[in-house]
Amino acid sequence: MSRRTDKVGDQLQAEIAELLHRHVKHPVLAEAMLSITRVEVDNDFSRARISVSVMNDDGEDDGHEAVFEALERTEPFLHRELVKRLRMRRVPRLNFIADFSIVEGDRVRALMRSIAPSDGVPDDAPDGAAEDGADG
Repeated sequence: MSRRTDKVGDQLQAEIAELLHRHVKHPVLAEAMLSITRVEVDNDFSRARISVSVMNDDGEDDGHEAVFEALERTEPFLHRELVKRLRMRRVPRLNFIADFSIVEGDRVRALMRSIAPSDGVPDDAPDGAAEDGADG
């Protein structure tokens, strides 16, 4: 990507996040916790691929199909708003894709914690197990 497409991608990311947070009224999107992780813009500015991570309260990826259907349905509204907000001759059409990197990173981190030594007490041991074993 060129410097210009990177700059446009950054601007699109900020504007889309603002629109989703404050202006989109779709019930599925209102309840979802979304993170726009990356925006890649074509060199001709015809299309932008928006990478979106969807998280629920317990940190798991859940219900992403409904969220992406809602994002696709709101794309015309988002595009119209971007045309009004951005001073560009051609505002790219938006294509939303799932990004599982945050969920996968959390899973790897949890695995690392579970195998890391922690004073000889596994993470799933009940509280006080370290003291009981030490007095032995």
